[in-house]
Amino acid sequence: MNIVNIRIELKNPFDTWDYFNNFGCVSGVLFAHKAWELEHSYYSPLLFDFEVRWTRGQDHAGIEIGAGILGYGISFRIYDTRHWNHMENCWETHEHSETNG
Repeated sequence: MNIVNIRIELKNPFDTWDYFNNFGCVSGVLFAHKAWELEHSYYSPLLFDFEVRWTRGQDHAGIEIGAGILGYGISFRIYDTRHWNHMENCWETHEHSETNG
């Protein structure tokens, strides 16, 4: 479920080659079931973009903030690593079992 979803985007209508490049991503674990991610990318048609998104009750719910200018952008998010069980309205938990070979 989207709690907040704000996106402002201004595209160049004359960009015909639609080029995307991911320059890199770093991520880590904050604590149990919570992780973070920082990404830097380039997307040629975007002149300006800004996004704030907060989700709950869905797979990998969390908060994301992104901004870009002249195609270059960064985004940062903190999210839950679990999947949401819509039938029971709760996070899915899976027991990990080791197999002996």
